[in-house]
Amino acid sequence: MFPIPTKDDMPALKNTTVPNVTEGDVAVFRIKNYWHVAYVEKVHRNLLREPVSIDVSEMNYGGDLSYSEFKATWKSRSKREWKRAAYCCGITDNYGEVTRRDHVDLDTVTQVWSPDDVDSEGYQERFKDLVDRARRVINRFKDLTESEL
Repeated sequence: MFPIPTKDDMPALKNTTVPNVTEGDVAVFRIKNYWHVAYVEKVHRNLLREPVSIDVSEMNYGGDLSYSEFKATWKSRSKREWKRAAYCCGITDNYGEVTRRDHVDLDTVTQVWSPDDVDSEGYQERFKDLVDRARRVINRFKDLTESEL
């Protein structure tokens, strides 16, 4: 599961480099003053097998939401709320809609979050814990054996 971060947490989610992007990762984009995430469906590679673009599925990616669209969708006439929604939250004319973009240039991707990297980090920590516990058991066994001889 992709963690739900705050605005300040987003840079810390970078756990793999953009050139290591694979299908199933989350591409993170910096748009205006907010972050946008998209699910990586496919990675397109050049002849050297280096990734150059990605196909993504996402929600709420689109053009600016007009005031009339805001009023119709959100049932609000507040221009202040409309400006805040566009400026702070990045609400677009595709709000709540799943869309797909193909061949998104990797230069537009700010960072990548990969569930595979999270799983391997968790595995490494569990392995270290297991080794530490085994070491303690062996040392305890050794201490008991030496004391009885």
